[in-house]
Amino acid sequence: MAALAIAPALSAQTPASAAAVIYRCTDMRGAVALQDDPCPKGQKQETREIAAFAPVAAPASAAPEAAALPAEPPRIEAGVASAVQQRPLFTPSSLWRCTTFDGASRLSERFDPNPRCVPLSVLGVDLSRAPPSAATLCRTVEDQCIELSGDAACAAWEERLAATESTLRLAFSDTQAKARAERDRARDVVQGDCKP
Repeated sequence: MAALAIAPALSAQTPASAAAVIYRCTDMRGAVALQDDPCPKGQKQETREIAAFAPVAAPASAAPEAAALPAEPPRIEAGVASAVQQRPLFTPSSLWRCTTFDGASRLSERFDPNPRCVPLSVLGVDLSRAPPSAATLCRTVEDQCIELSGDAACAAWEERLAATESTLRLAFSDTQAKARAERDRARDVVQGDCKP
């Protein structure tokens, strides 16, 4: 059984307009095969007639294509910056600045809105006429977090480096390793990613 070729070969005697017959054979297990010979006995056979492919003529010469290429690369006009030149020279790791409902902000390396339940009295709700049980009521709040990138991220990393250096100076022996790791991480980003 000859396997089906993508383009049936044409002999010197076969005209370009000749048709080819394709046999679709399905065996007892449902496996399907396409071939250019009739199916074996016991298999379901379907046929399709397709036009034979005409031979593709080889290109006469590569010279015309070479001549079509521009002699010089395109010139960039004065005052027009390329897209590569407009990209920033640094790509610092992103930081998120998260701001609480009362205006305090913090930096985080991941999106962290810190959902929590804040007592209504802290949120400024007047509970003077409410029953005593209202003192335990709270409302879920989240910080507003925005992602910083580029120059804003570098400025934030420098801010974080200063804060971690201060934390390391005040750290006790049991927290020094963590504080040092955070300081080193911030210093690596500032010195490695934020320097052009």
